[in-house]
Amino acid sequence: MNKKIKLFLVRHGETYLNKYNKLQGWTDSPLTENGKRIVTKTGKRLKNVPFHYIYTSDLERTVETAKLILEQNRNNKNRNIHKNNNLREVFFGSFEGEYIDDFYKKVLQHSGCNNTTALYKNHSLEEVMNFIKKIDPFSHAENYPEFWKRIEIGLNEIVSQCCNNENILLVTHGVVIKTIINEFSKKGNIEQEIKNSSISILEYSNNTFSVVSING
Repeated sequence: MNKKIKLFLVRHGETYLNKYNKLQGWTDSPLTENGKRIVTKTGKRLKNVPFHYIYTSDLERTVETAKLILEQNRNNKNRNIHKNNNLREVFFGSFEGEYIDDFYKKVLQHSGCNNTTALYKNHSLEEVMNFIKKIDPFSHAENYPEFWKRIEIGLNEIVSQCCNNENILLVTHGVVIKTIINEFSKKGNIEQEIKNSSISILEYSNNTFSVVSING
């Protein structure tokens, strides 16, 4: 049987480290009050969607976001949340918690670009992630192959657990969502940032995903 699934990808709400403009990969922080308010609006937009499964990463900011979304849903208030550590954000290694501007100064110096616009215009997300791995003094930051390998495992786990014609909510992270979209988009790499609390939709059919919408 050709299994069909609709996957709703939601980035977690604004956190305090987002507000302070600091890198937040495996480092976690709670949602701000404004973040909670906007997530609640996202939940209201999804209130009529009957989700058969709800997945998050294992980081609390995604779990907190999922709970707020489900509070608004007419069908899913008692649904279990399935945490999957394969779907957590990329690890920035020793750069975790740094101010983003300071971090990008190091990346730009390595790449030879003058600003982040030029960086992402001249280099793919894959190349940038590989740069970060190279300049991490401890070499702990994930490069693209390491990152995508676990994301792919996480997606395959979701597909294997779901049945035909089911709606899946996956609350995860900006780089995770952007990477998934880049991998399955026919238009190639997207340049826009994935916004907090935004909704992107993919459909699974014929053993692969296709991108329906981004950053809604």
